[in-house]
Amino acid sequence: MLKQISKKVIHAAFLLLGITLVSFTLSYLSPGDPAQIQLSQSGMRVNPETLARMQTELGLDRPMLVQYLSWLKGILTGNMGFSYKSKKSVALLLSSALPNTLLLTIFSLLLMIIISTPIGVICAYKKEGIFDHIIRVLTYLFSSLPSFFISLVMLYIFALQLHWVPVLPSGLSGIILPALTMSLCLSAWYIRQIRSMILKEMEKKYVIGLTAKGFSDHTILFQHVLKNCMAPLITLFSMSFGSMLGGSAIIESIFVWNGVGKLAVDSISARDYPVIQGYVVWMAILFLLINFSVEILCQIIDPRIRREGLAK
Repeated sequence: MLKQISKKVIHAAFLLLGITLVSFTLSYLSPGDPAQIQLSQSGMRVNPETLARMQTELGLDRPMLVQYLSWLKGILTGNMGFSYKSKKSVALLLSSALPNTLLLTIFSLLLMIIISTPIGVICAYKKEGIFDHIIRVLTYLFSSLPSFFISLVMLYIFALQLHWVPVLPSGLSGIILPALTMSLCLSAWYIRQIRSMILKEMEKKYVIGLTAKGFSDHTILFQHVLKNCMAPLITLFSMSFGSMLGGSAIIESIFVWNGVGKLAVDSISARDYPVIQGYVVWMAILFLLINFSVEILCQIIDPRIRREGLAK
């Protein structure tokens, strides 16, 4: 187990290094000069002398490799640089916004599990029934609609028409609409996945054997099939946690939820490259930590996965 963990840590370190290189290169090659943008936003007159001085202050006049190594050294020592726009520490900006994104993501994930799991199980248990057909139509509908459209519809109905929630976030009540939107978008996909996973599991030989011994469908489903589906379900839910963290930017911007997603969108508009690069690194680290935790958890739950991991 220790050897396996060491291999994963080394693999994650090289993967993270590659992500930082790609992120920095894309930012470096992006159109627009951050120094010129910053001078324009401050209302100063942009002339060659002022622009050159600002580029020197920001370190933009150095070769790309030198800039990257300097930035990477800062990350390894905990210094992610300073925002071009606000002049604040990137680590401070991200750490102050991350709790809001984590709160929104956890709440959305819990809602998604509460919605999709029982509906997916019922659809599999009542396969080809009326309920199954209705849910399949609804899931196809929600899957075909983009999240920003659902966000605007939810905002119009519940905030502007019914006045059940505020338009702008105000305390915990402001999390209801963005969390519900994120959970509905993912639930449409997860209901089909859970239904398909259970139906596939029920076709296996051990289910046929249990049926031949006289066990009821209810007992087989809830005491055996769902137990064997736990590991892949946990993997799917955990991967969604990572995708929610990275994919909440549009919803956070629409609902004005001050998380790292909205911070990243605002930074992209302002060409605030240190914040963008810091956001990518933080999200990459979170993804790797989630994946690593999921693998360990699945090995604890399912002995078959543990034996396969030890055999490698």
